[in-house]
Parts: sequence; structure tokens; C-alpha cells
Amino acid sequence: MRRGSITPFCAVSLMLITSLLFVLLEGARVYGLDCYADMKAEAGMDSVCGEYQPFLWQQYGLLFLDGAYGTEFFSINYITESLENHLAANCDTSGWLQEGLGLDLFQLRMDELLVEGYSLATDEDGEVFLKYVAERAKENLPLGIAEDLYENYQAAENLEKQHGGVEESIWEAKTVLAEVEAEWELKQEENTGAEGESSEEEIEKPDISALTNVLDNARRMQNSSMLNMIFADLSAISKKEDSLSVDLQHRKREEGTLHFDGDSGWYQKLLVLHYMEDFFSNYFNTKEGHFLNYEMEYVACGKDSDWKNLEGVLKKIMIIREASNVAYLLQDEEKMALAGELAGMVGLMAGENPSVVKVIQIGIIGAWAYMESVLDIRALVAGERIPLMKKEREWTTELTNLWSVFDKETKAKMCEEGLSYVDYLKQLLFTTDNQKLAYRMMEVMEIGMRQVKAYENCRMDQMLVALQYKVRFRSQPVFALLVSVGEKYEGNYYFSKNVKRSYIP
Repeated sequence: MRRGSITPFCAVSLMLITSLLFVLLEGARVYGLDCYADMKAEAGMDSVCGEYQPFLWQQYGLLFLDGAYGTEFFSINYITESLENHLAANCDTSGWLQEGLGLDLFQLRMDELLVEGYSLATDEDGEVFLKYVAERAKENLPLGIAEDLYENYQAAENLEKQHGGVEESIWEAKTVLAEVEAEWELKQEENTGAEGESSEEEIEKPDISALTNVLDNARRMQNSSMLNMIFADLSAISKKEDSLSVDLQHRKREEGTLHFDGDSGWYQKLLVLHYMEDFFSNYFNTKEGHFLNYEMEYVACGKDSDWKNLEGVLKKIMIIREASNVAYLLQDEEKMALAGELAGMVGLMAGENPSVVKVIQIGIIGAWAYMESVLDIRALVAGERIPLMKKEREWTTELTNLWSVFDKETKAKMCEEGLSYVDYLKQLLFTTDNQKLAYRMMEVMEIGMRQVKAYENCRMDQMLVALQYKVRFRSQPVFALLVSVGEKYEGNYYFSKNVKRSYIP
């Protein structure tokens, strides 16, 4: 056997070179462990968020994580425990040397898991929910189209402000007419002689039967039930009732700890309405799997039955149509002259008092607009369209035959252009307070969800939309233990990762 030798210089050089190689290998391994820790933390959060509530996704296209995991009580610890299990499953702890796989140089163990924050659907007075819904619908409603819709909604709101109070005007006209008639009768009695002979000052009473009929028909219609007045057949209206008495707006709710910056302007609201039209049921579009048939109507009115919500919506649409029809009549000189002619008869009885004539004329306009509005609503529920502001060719009623409105088969003229029932419903929702809008939308979801046996304990204020955790991993050195120069590092490497997941795009 031949013997070899090496000089001390060569030995030291070889030791330094191998140490350098081991340091480089350990440095590359640490970098790989850091990337690996990122992957494991991200994969763990993805696994947890993949446990979303299925009903809300299937019926409403929204992803939420149930913070109560189907129980009655919310606890972030449920999420933490689930994340811990997923991370542990992703971190192989079977040993460095695995049979058939060789040496595993990238073993990590989870060392610590801390909750840094979470956000719930009901946080910030529902603004988190509205932001989520708006982002969900943004790709389907470009800004340019939304601007046109916004102008229409503003026009409807302005009409209602400028020409509201139709019912009050009719009532005031009726009251003034009764007072004028009473004063006229009293005056005629005073002008009649003691022996029953009329004095020369007595005048013949004008025929105001046409005027009386106009006001009486309008008041009679106003005193009728809205649904009875509109529908010839009430059997087609849904009779579903909400027996859960869900009230998110006023009950004690869970609260998250993360803050979202949202845009609560008009564009966001239009996006929310666009989403509702796609995913919520309404009178013209009931959806399979949804408990309430008129969900959009519920959001508008918040009553405990489909029947009441539909009635409430029609009453509100009636106000919009009344204001619009009054605005039309005020600019139609011929119709204003006709109303003025009827009012002038009362003026004769009141000594040509201009204030009396004005009140009566406004009452006539209000009654006429109201009766036209009844026909408009009938057309809308029949699936036809009514423009926000009518033109002369689109006007239906005549002042001389308003009694025909009592025929439930009578409706407004067919209009080629205009707004549908759902368009008017969205106009109502546009003026709804943001908090009320958000919570009622979530109430609809909660009502439907709790009708399913498996989800009867679920609550919308327990649904998470965002999570943030701090995860710390540890690993032991490998190549560093082989370095023969200097002091050996025998501790652990630690990798801290902040990982956040949000269902909001």
C-alpha cells in the first residue's frame, strides 16, 4: 500500500474551500426555505378560503367563509385551527431522510400562528359588503353606461322633489270645494227673503258635477288597496312570508378588525343594483333555490312577506309616476286650460277668488295625474314600458272619462321606449340609504340560507371576506453543521410570513 501526504497549506486550503462550498450551499438552501415558507403559507390560506359557504356561492355568486363553521357561535379560533391543520399537512415532519425519496433538504415546521386581522361582511355599516358586490359586477357595467343610468335616476329624483304631494293636493281641493259649496249655500240662504222669496242678488249655482266626479273618483281610487286596484287576478302574487324575523341592521353583530377603503359614490351603487338584477329574484324573475320570490322588493321595503313588499314597491313607483305625470300636465297648455275651466266654475261660487281657483286647478291636475299613474302601473306589471316623461301621443286618460280607470283591464298605452318595472324598482333602490341597502341584501341571503337544514345556524355577520395571519416556520441547518471553520451554528432558522386573503377582487 502506497502512502500519500499533504502539506499543511493544502490541508488548510482544502478545509477553507469545502467550508466555503458548504456556506454557499447553506445560503442557497436558506433562500429556498424562505421561498418554500412563502408557498406553504399561501397554500395554507388558499386551503382555508376554499372552505367557503356553498349556498351563497351557488345562489348569489359570492364567496364567504363561515366564521362559525356551521355552529351558532362565531370564533376566529375555528379558522385558526383549520389553517393550522392545513399548514401541518403541508409541512412534512417525517424526517430528513425519507425512504425512496432521498434526503429532504427543505423541511419546515410551523412554529407559530397569529391572527393579525379579519373582516366580516357586515363591517363598516355594510360598506365592505357593498364594495365586494360592486367589484363583482364591475366587469359587466362599464362607466359610460353607468353615467347614462345615473342621469336618469337623478331626473326621476328631481321630478319627485319638484312635483310630489299629489294626494295632498287632491285632498286640499276636495276640502276647499266643500268649504266653497257650504259658504255659497249659506250666502244664498241669507239672500233669500224671510217668506222664502229669492232676492235679486241670488245667482244660479254652476254645474260642478264634472269637477266633483274627477276629485271623487281619484279619492275613491286612493282609498282602494294598491294590489286590488292594479291586478285583476291576485292569485298570481306570491304569498311567501319570512318567519325568521331577520334584522341585521338593529341586532347585535360580530365585528371584524380589518379596514377596507371603499368608494361609496354613485358608480358603486349602480354596480350594486346591476348585481342585484342578475342575482336577486323579483316580480318578473323568480329564481330557483331562493326562498323569497320578490327579493329586490324586500330590499326596497323590508316587509315580512312577498305580498307586502310588492305592494310597497308599487306604491313607491306610483309616487314617481304621479310626479312625472304632473310635470307633463303642467307643460301641456290644452290640458291646463281644461283643468282651469273646471276650476273657474268654483271660482264663480267663491266670488272669483284666484287662490281658490288655483287650489282647485292643482287638485284637478293631481287627480288626473293620479288616474294616469294607475294605468301606468298596470302597464308595468303587465311587462310593458313607460317612459319617465311622457309625450302627448303616449298619454292615455281624458278628464271626461276618468271613471274608466276602475276597469282593471284598462292600462296605459303601449310605449315603444321607456322604463320597465325592474328599471323603476332600481330607481327606488338607488335612493335607498347605503346601510339599509347593504343590510337588507344580506338579510335576503341569510333568510334563504337558513331555510336549508345544513345552514340553519348561519348568520351573515359571521361571514368573513378577508383574513390576515402571521405564520412563523422553523428549520434546522444542514450544510452549516459541516463547516469546520469558526463557531458552528447549531440553532434554528425562522421564517416569518404575513399572508392575507380577500374574496374582494
